[in-house]
Amino acid sequence: MTHRAPVDISRPITERTPVYPGDPSPGFDTTFHDGVTLTVLHLPLHAGTHADAPLHVLPGGAAADSVPLDALSGPCCVVEAGPGPIDEARVRQWPLRHRDRVLVRPGPSGCVFTPGGARALVERRVRLLGVGDFGPDAIGDPDLPAHRILLGAGVVLLENLRLDDAPPGRWRLTCLGLCLPGREAFPVRAVLS
Repeated sequence: MTHRAPVDISRPITERTPVYPGDPSPGFDTTFHDGVTLTVLHLPLHAGTHADAPLHVLPGGAAADSVPLDALSGPCCVVEAGPGPIDEARVRQWPLRHRDRVLVRPGPSGCVFTPGGARALVERRVRLLGVGDFGPDAIGDPDLPAHRILLGAGVVLLENLRLDDAPPGRWRLTCLGLCLPGREAFPVRAVLS
C-alpha cells in the first residue's frame, strides 16, 4: 500500500446536507450568551456520512455501541460500482482480500446491490461495505434486502461517502464515530490515506 495524502471522504454537515427522501434535514440553533457561542445540533443519525448497526433493520439486533472499532479502520479497497445493479459477478471481479473493507464509488445507477451481490460480499468475508450513496439498496425499497443480508452477517455499513477524490485501489481507512449506546446508527468522520 502506497502512502498518500489524506482524503476526507465524509460529507460536511450543513442545513443542506443531502438526506434520504423523507428524512429531516440537519439543523443548528446557535446562541451567544455570557461571552460564548453555543450551538445545538439537530442531526438525524442517517444524515451525512454514518455507519449503520444491525438494529437499523433487525429488531433486537446489535446497537451502534456494539460495532467493532477494528472493523471501521484498516486496509481497504476502493472499487467502481459500474453500470446497473451490483451483482455477484461484479463483486467476484473486485480485487478484495480476506476480511477486507470495500468502498464503492457510485456508478450511473448509484451503489445498488442485488441480494446475490450482497451475499457475495458475505461469502468473500468483507468486514465493512462503504458506499458513495444513501445505502446499498434502491431508494424507496421498503424491504432493504442488501441491508438485511449484510448487517445480519456482521458486515458494517458505511453510507453517504464522498469518493470523488479517491481513485480505485488500495487505501487505509480511518473512521471513528460517536458512541451512541442503544441507537441504530452513528455519524462518522472517515478519511483515506
